[in-house]
Amino acid sequence: MVTRAGRGHHRRTQGSGGLLPHVWPAIRDVLLPRGCAGCDRPDEVLCPDCRALFGGCHERELQGCISGSAYAAAIYQGFARHAILDWKDHDDVELDGPFAEIVTDVLRRSNLPESLAATLKEDTARGPVLVVPAPSSRQSTRRRGRRHLMPLAMALADALCDMGIDAIPARVLASTAGGGRSVQQVSSAQRAQRIGGHIEAVSLPDMPLKGAVTVLVDDIITTGSTLRQCVAALRGAGAIPVGALALAHAVVRYGSEEEDDSYTPVPGTSRGSRMGSTSSTTPQMSGRTPSGVM
Repeated sequence: MVTRAGRGHHRRTQGSGGLLPHVWPAIRDVLLPRGCAGCDRPDEVLCPDCRALFGGCHERELQGCISGSAYAAAIYQGFARHAILDWKDHDDVELDGPFAEIVTDVLRRSNLPESLAATLKEDTARGPVLVVPAPSSRQSTRRRGRRHLMPLAMALADALCDMGIDAIPARVLASTAGGGRSVQQVSSAQRAQRIGGHIEAVSLPDMPLKGAVTVLVDDIITTGSTLRQCVAALRGAGAIPVGALALAHAVVRYGSEEEDDSYTPVPGTSRGSRMGSTSSTTPQMSGRTPSGVM
């Protein structure tokens, strides 16, 4: 049976006027029923087997932040990789709900809520916690037609509020880097060259960054260069980065030229690795307005 792995594959077919944009989704769903974004199982957005691949809590060292850690739900390979790429680069917006649930599950499994609560008690810190999406280049954002990490940031802010930690999503990081697809640039040198110096913090009049407690969210951790640059930019603006969350992380081979991060699972958990030198329904949001750069 032929299925479609995601709605984004057919965006150009919808046309730009008349009735076609309105009737095409119904026609498409009859002719090409949707398939799981990971394995293409019919009539699933993310099937239970593929959803289970995101059931971990893989800890990676992230120097420069309070907790010293970034946490990821899955290993970036196989069906997990297929699903993320379908969402990220093919506009499968139906994955916003499952991925929002996944990243909030990782938040609950991690030590970040405790670290955030403790940090907020410091005299130099202030709330609310800013949930900061890692920035994409302008070219990548135009290509996707949206800021794909914002639904995750909004879900994380709501989850923190449910835990009694006031939080809001905030776009306070901007990228001036080129639009190359970062997951295809796996070596430490390539990533550093592409990203280095191209991420900057943007302090807004109604949201000064000095003393602001922050947590980062990204889709994929490869060499860790993006998150390290984000941490450096936030710290340079006077913010207090506590940690980071991601859907997946790539395991880099030891002894390869791409080696920058290592991954060493601790028996009985998915934690204990290092980062170099440093329901399928959309969760209901509480009406918080994302803040930050456009």
